[in-house]
Amino acid sequence: MADHELLLAISNMLDTKLKAEFQALRMELHEGIQALGTELHEEIQAVRTELHEEIQAVRAELYGEIQSVRAEVQDLRAELQEVKADVQTLKAEVQTLKAEVQTLKDEVQTLKDEMHRIKLYQENVIMPRINTIEACYTDTFKRYAMYVEKMESTFQDVEMLKIVVAEHSEKLKKLA
Repeated sequence: MADHELLLAISNMLDTKLKAEFQALRMELHEGIQALGTELHEEIQAVRTELHEEIQAVRAELYGEIQSVRAEVQDLRAELQEVKADVQTLKAEVQTLKAEVQTLKDEVQTLKDEMHRIKLYQENVIMPRINTIEACYTDTFKRYAMYVEKMESTFQDVEMLKIVVAEHSEKLKKLA
């Protein structure tokens, strides 16, 4: 496999890993937002049902007891005030949840913007650097490839010189 192919494979692996990381993050955020929406919807439905049931109970009780007990009207009004307070509390909670959902939307947008910046950085900074590294390795490979044959010849010449030097050393020892 050539260096260019290796670099391309490494780049593809990095792209795949980054895509998987961002996809997992995107899915996690999406699931969180969906869970929040589902929970909010269920909570609102439960509150509506509860309020509807309570109001129906209060009405039935009022109609049945108005004739017999006027004093209990005040108690029912107090209960109605509690229900109103609960509704106000629920409204405040719904407003809080809306603010939290907006915050999540803003965070998702921030993540999208950051991902866009990362893609631009990869395109404008990382890829040119990888191309420079590739060119450097390719040039170095070509230079080494040109000297391979010369190195073989040099090794043979050195071996020959060793033999000649050894022979001359033997001859000099005999002469001395």
